[in-house]
Amino acid sequence: MVPRNSLKRTLPLALLALCLGAGCNGSDNTEEGVGGEAVSLENVPVPPANGPKLASVDKATPIFERPALDATKIGEMRAGAAVARAEEPISKEGCPGGWYPINPRGFVCAGQDATTNLGHPTLAVMKTLPARQGPLPYRYYSVKKQTSLYEWDRAKGAAVREVAKLRSRTRLAVVGSWSAQLPEGGTAKLAMLPDGRFVNAEHLEESTGSDFAGSVLDDKNQLPIAYIVKNGIRAWEVDGKNATKADRLDPLTMVPLTGRFRTIGGVKFWATNDGRYVRHPDVTAIRRRDGMPDFVTGDQKWIDISVITGTLVMYEGKKPVFATLCSVGHDRLGDPETGPTTAMGTFIIEAKHLTTSEPGKKPFAEEHEVFDAPWAQMMSSGQMIHGAMWHSRFGIEHGPGNVQLSPADAARLFAWTSPAIPEGWHSVLKLADGEQKVIVHIRK
Repeated sequence: MVPRNSLKRTLPLALLALCLGAGCNGSDNTEEGVGGEAVSLENVPVPPANGPKLASVDKATPIFERPALDATKIGEMRAGAAVARAEEPISKEGCPGGWYPINPRGFVCAGQDATTNLGHPTLAVMKTLPARQGPLPYRYYSVKKQTSLYEWDRAKGAAVREVAKLRSRTRLAVVGSWSAQLPEGGTAKLAMLPDGRFVNAEHLEESTGSDFAGSVLDDKNQLPIAYIVKNGIRAWEVDGKNATKADRLDPLTMVPLTGRFRTIGGVKFWATNDGRYVRHPDVTAIRRRDGMPDFVTGDQKWIDISVITGTLVMYEGKKPVFATLCSVGHDRLGDPETGPTTAMGTFIIEAKHLTTSEPGKKPFAEEHEVFDAPWAQMMSSGQMIHGAMWHSRFGIEHGPGNVQLSPADAARLFAWTSPAIPEGWHSVLKLADGEQKVIVHIRK
């Protein structure tokens, strides 16, 4: 679990800042081994999960497909994370500290980015690792007013220097704290970001995000369903051709539907499971599909997203297993190359990050910056599906183009899709052999 008092503890994080900023040491299918002999990569065993560890001591430690710096990067680790490794390096070519095979696949160079020394000073102070369970991987905060973004000033000891200005309402993750001297003089308690930079803790307030969550679909809870996305919506009692207002319905609640409806005064009224009705213009209805795309076979996992209704349904073959609201680009049917629009089409999920500050083709938000957006999944369109803790307007077009989910829904989707992120990895950039591609179908 993420410590809930990360802003209240003062840790010797100057050591971590030093390691994050500068690093600390502690083709074909063969590579030159440690002793100069040729080593076949096909015969390299996978290190057991309970074996010795290799840990990241930099803000981004790359994991390569082969033991070579020009090889394909298949993942990344973050400072403080550890993975199981082989007892000995397979090669030292281009890596004096040695190339270590890691579990469950890939190779990491021990050196500036990673170490086998588990007593390394970065590891001694880097206690807040991302939580893989729960709606958010870190504690998140909002910047109350324009403030400075700092990095450690190595020439001045326990001091920082400004590197940028952050706009009000910027969202960021916090992993620890450090008391340091500011450029203008005086000492302040600083909140530390996962990349080793700092913000004045007094200028932050916690930002937990919406607690909205979608609906599991099973034998008892099936489509169609409806969500309330507006304020002031009521249920209705229907008697013949007359409809009377009933109880008020709270926003972001789900209403089970029977699939039957009546039309009164030119308006469609959906029948609910409790014998009442809701008006079609008042709700976002998610109906059973009349037909399936051609790619739907067997237990193929796929995601059905409608930019018109702002809905997302997870399918395993023809079976819907989860339905929820999402936010798409607010210019829903515009040109995704030039405006705030979510591209329509059929794509696959190519990469996943527990958190990322690099959103791809579209920014996370338009009015402020976002650091370490949670549960980010990169589609082959170049756009992302990610969690959004900075608003609760799900089901209503809201953002610059990425598909945004509530933190809880984003976490659920992230755990359900491939590629899976192995233990100790922060990002996976390529499907493993044998992993099923997850298809994303985005339509009107």
